Amino acid sequence: MLMCPVCGKLFAEKAAYCDQCGWIFDNDITALSDPLSVNADDIRAYDLRVYEARMKYQNHINDNMIAVFAKKFSNDQLNEASNDLVAEIFNSVSPMLGDVLIKRLNDEKKRSFLAESDDRFVTIKNEIDNYFTETESVIKDMNGNTVNDGLFFRADDLIFFANENDRGCLYKMYPDSGAVKRICYDECFSVYAYGNYIYYCNLADNCRIYRIRRDGTARKVLNNDISCFITVRDNYIYYSSRSDRYGLYRMSVDGTGRKRLIADGARDIYIVGNKIYFQNYSQKDRIYTVNTDGTEETQLNSDDSSFLNYNNGKLYYCNASDKNSIYVMNTDGSEKIKICDDSCYYLNVSGDYIFYSNHNDGNRLYRINKDGTGKTALNRDDTSYINVVDDWVYYKNRKDKNRIYKVKTDGTYWQRME
Repeated sequence: MLMCPVCGKLFAEKAAYCDQCGWIFDNDITALSDPLSVNADDIRAYDLRVYEARMKYQNHINDNMIAVFAKKFSNDQLNEASNDLVAEIFNSVSPMLGDVLIKRLNDEKKRSFLAESDDRFVTIKNEIDNYFTETESVIKDMNGNTVNDGLFFRADDLIFFANENDRGCLYKMYPDSGAVKRICYDECFSVYAYGNYIYYCNLADNCRIYRIRRDGTARKVLNNDISCFITVRDNYIYYSSRSDRYGLYRMSVDGTGRKRLIADGARDIYIVGNKIYFQNYSQKDRIYTVNTDGTEETQLNSDDSSFLNYNNGKLYYCNASDKNSIYVMNTDGSEKIKICDDSCYYLNVSGDYIFYSNHNDGNRLYRINKDGTGKTALNRDDTSYINVVDDWVYYKNRKDKNRIYKVKTDGTYWQRME
């Protein structure tokens, strides 16, 4: 049992700070697992540490109480606080607590705070820079692949993919050389790499979620749901459960703590900051948003939507209410605009381009700019499940038994994957 030397609160395990008095422990916390066995010298030494800690506490009470106050902030309160107050909070808390608070700020708040912070907060600025680098990398790697069966996912210097040319087995590819290696024999989709593990839905086991190390070891089943649309953020797996009418669920990356966030059917899941964007299956596939804790569910449009994509602060989707034209709108549902009249499927927005299967032209792969200009056909195949990684577009070719083909984003080097 661990005890705070200032207020005496007991902790079952090591903590970074006391949430009762605000004392930041560092090396001041004292462990007294068996007080009756402590000798007189230990007691005197402990009393001296308590006295010194209390003196420090009196000298720094404001800073430590700010830390406790910050911990009790709700996400909304923290995001509504002035940048001066946020700076004061970050200047007073431990790095561990500061990192927790940073993750709770939304992107707009992080950007504004970063712009106004001076050299005193260089550490915090670096942490925020790293946050945006990691977040934008995740969004780039994920892009529209998640809503296109999640066949490909790039992480670090590897591409993980479900090889439809080998019964959907999980593979990894080395982009520089193009060399590929099988990781396991599971028939998978919704591939998502996070940390040292790859997460996927196993078609051979009723679409339950599995995880496996990048080297193919430590394979483990994590749930019993018929699952799809895997997204992993901040050590949680978010997914849609077809066992529960596409209910939105969350569980820890080790499979524990499974929790239903909303009963409404959730498909095409995107997580940006503390917001989840999804198509609501129970509400005619209209686009909704909800907090990552399942609160504040909000409807964003009234269209029958599909293939929802998030890109650079905008939401893109195919609008079945308007002959499957492509629409774009802000993340609050405002400024909705139609940008393409084609009958579009398997939408994937990546970088500066929108890729889609054009039903008006034999389901060929097309590319347009995000403003709707520059429409270009990239192949002559019956294209489905479009995945984009770097400057390659991967897709299933229904003319060739749904085998995986690839083509450069400019339409060159068309070929079947071997």
